[in-house]
Amino acid sequence: MKPLVYIITINWNGLEDTIECLHSLERITYPNYRIIVVDNGSQNVESNILMEKFPKIELVKNEKNEGFVIANNQGIEMAINNGADYVLLLNNDTVVKDNFLNILIAYAEANGDASLLSPKILYYSSNKIWSNGGKISYFTGLSIMIGKGKDSGKYLEVVEPDFVSGCAMLVKKAVIDNIGLLDPIYFAYYEDADYCFRAKKSGYRNKVIPESIVWHKKSASAGIRGSNKVTPTQAFLWARNGLIFARKNLNGWRLLTFLIGQFTAKFIVVILRASRPRSIYGYLCGLYRGLNGNDVRI
Repeated sequence: MKPLVYIITINWNGLEDTIECLHSLERITYPNYRIIVVDNGSQNVESNILMEKFPKIELVKNEKNEGFVIANNQGIEMAINNGADYVLLLNNDTVVKDNFLNILIAYAEANGDASLLSPKILYYSSNKIWSNGGKISYFTGLSIMIGKGKDSGKYLEVVEPDFVSGCAMLVKKAVIDNIGLLDPIYFAYYEDADYCFRAKKSGYRNKVIPESIVWHKKSASAGIRGSNKVTPTQAFLWARNGLIFARKNLNGWRLLTFLIGQFTAKFIVVILRASRPRSIYGYLCGLYRGLNGNDVRI
């Protein structure tokens, strides 16, 4: 029997994307998996439609949008309680290659220290890379996706980045048992980097397995699918969560330069990519909230 994998995806007013994602999961060749969909208070009875179309899924219905992190934690807890050997966090605006999970599990089983794995993530309907793992720029305060915009064929080796994207992250049960769940203080954004840094501190390794492929529509849940623009909510979370991440995981010169970058280089990026003026205001509000480490409100 192959290890049991629970795939967790979050739906929030993204019915069409979630349906396409679930249809692609129906075609995968891995034999032992189950799917949990956490509906984050979507309108128009989307959860009922999903159950009608996909009666084999396990559904969690939230009355309101609990955020990406809490919703994933709900799924993770259900998966572990139901005997999962692995948990795969997967964005609902993705489409997967039929053998992507076979490749990830084979690598994880053969390499005991590789406990947080990601496929190579491509832009939707493209051969261009969105993420081949991520790295933290301590001088600018930015998280940078490795290989972004490059041809997929140029990245064929397994890499060990600073973090793997929560867009598609495979986690061994042993990691969850050891370091716990995603930190709900984040709501969304930086929770994946934080989790990977916590895992590395406990001796685990984060890796991207390039033979495993997932396609990502990018920013669909933010309402700006495929765009590099930054919404006010995204800007707020970028600022707030960047400061929280730094205070939790960095020290010395890395902490100092990262914090400076939040107020300089990263702020300039938000100004240039703001979807509207309120994005700039949102970033400033996020900086204010992030400086207060005890303020977990959104």
